[in-house]
Amino acid sequence: MSDINQNLLYSDVHFDLLLKLYKSSSYDFSSLENVYELFTAIACDGLDIDRASYWRIDGEKLVCVDLYDRDQNAHFKNDVLDSNELPIYFSALKEGIAIVADHVLTNKYTQELKDNYLIPLGITDMLDIPIRENGKLVGVFCCEHRDDPRKWSATDLGFARSLCDILAIKVQRFKCHQLEKVLIENERKLSLITENSNDGFLVVENRFVTYISPSYCKLLGFTQEEVYQMEMGDIFNYFHKDDAQRIREFIYSNLLKRVKYFSYEFRFKGKNGKYHWREDSASVMYDENGSYTKYIVVSRDISALKKADEKVKRLYSLSKRLNEKLLDFTHIISHNIRSNTSNMSMIIDLIDASDDEKEKAEYFELLKISNNKLSETIFHLNETIKIRMENETDKVKINVKSFVENALISMNGVIKNDKVAIDIAIPDDLEITTIPSYFDSIILNLLTNAIKYKSPNRSPKIAIKAEKINNKLVLTFADNGIGIDLAKNKNKIFGMYKTFHNNPDATGLGLFMTKNHIEVLGGTISVESEVDVGTTFKIQLG
Repeated sequence: MSDINQNLLYSDVHFDLLLKLYKSSSYDFSSLENVYELFTAIACDGLDIDRASYWRIDGEKLVCVDLYDRDQNAHFKNDVLDSNELPIYFSALKEGIAIVADHVLTNKYTQELKDNYLIPLGITDMLDIPIRENGKLVGVFCCEHRDDPRKWSATDLGFARSLCDILAIKVQRFKCHQLEKVLIENERKLSLITENSNDGFLVVENRFVTYISPSYCKLLGFTQEEVYQMEMGDIFNYFHKDDAQRIREFIYSNLLKRVKYFSYEFRFKGKNGKYHWREDSASVMYDENGSYTKYIVVSRDISALKKADEKVKRLYSLSKRLNEKLLDFTHIISHNIRSNTSNMSMIIDLIDASDDEKEKAEYFELLKISNNKLSETIFHLNETIKIRMENETDKVKINVKSFVENALISMNGVIKNDKVAIDIAIPDDLEITTIPSYFDSIILNLLTNAIKYKSPNRSPKIAIKAEKINNKLVLTFADNGIGIDLAKNKNKIFGMYKTFHNNPDATGLGLFMTKNHIEVLGGTISVESEVDVGTTFKIQLG
């Protein structure tokens, strides 16, 4: 390295150029490239040299960001040098040495460049200043002279170093300015989102509200000033009493577990005292101790969604009930009509098997009566459909004794064939308001059940009794059939598809349907039975 002149003062030209650079604003540059282009051009003018450039350290490479050639008045970029081929030069830069080379071909720091760089370009003198950022080597500013050897003065070195210092400041300010522009733009976009969104935005820091969007205030019905005065605990006071404890525990449980994202639904009371449904999505930041430092909430009014959801649930429930009623009604149709058609089939068989014309005529009269009963049954079923489609509470007043006697008509063939003795003890004027098809189904089911499970050891008897007790109709069916083992079957007598005997005709639906219909009519049914003695069913209807 050559001796350096001891003149440490800037020349007027140097001073004016540095002052111009220092006073320049980051807003004067459209890009970082413009910053480097200005500094390389000024370096050539201030040092009266041919070339000036800035090289960025990129791993093991030196990448030319900008090189200004004064003779050509042009800027060049993207030349690359491999630092592995320049170990001495690169080591000097890392150690922070400013390379002052009056004779580049003999200088120990620059002679590694002579064959591939210096000689081809005719460079005779170099002044290279390392650039550091936060203590780390990030680049090098190169000042190059050619053809006319010169000695670098202390003024040259001072100017170059000042130039690099200002360059580092300008680059940093430009980056900060660009970041500020990004932040401002992001803030602008965020402001557009938060101030024009239907969703509310809230930020809680150290348990105090530090930001609230206008949409959030509108959602709550409070002013911004009122919300800013609230603490985290105050907000819970506006929760619905059925939600407050649950949501409080949910939130603090998540905070205790340091959960970063969670959401919850609750009812919130606005300033007008009315509750509305909200869904809050929380994003939480924690410090190293696990305490939350920032609690960000995006809140959405889901009242309309909840109403729609409730409507869907109601429609589903209604659909489910209608399907159950449809299934139930299908069973009624199947059972009631089957009772009639089975009776008619038996009468036809009796007619076909008889050779006595008088007996046939008697059976034929029974068949006509049974046919009329079938028509009546179908009529009642149609009326039931109408009631179910309109209003299930629109019941009909009927005479109990007449209704039971008509039900017996639909089974007259079976009763005659099985020689069933039936005793009816019902007052002539006893009435009840009910759904006829249901009441008909109850009687037919109990009659069919009593006949189907008659004892093979004795003639079947059925006693039907009805009376009013405490304004309730009490109806009993007692038979002398094979009975039911209540100790074994009491809990499943009225279950669907439950059978207790080996009768091949048993479906397990009769007693289930009977109990279902009685309960729909607001009544109850109980049973007493003894094996090989008989069974008594007791029904109470309001």
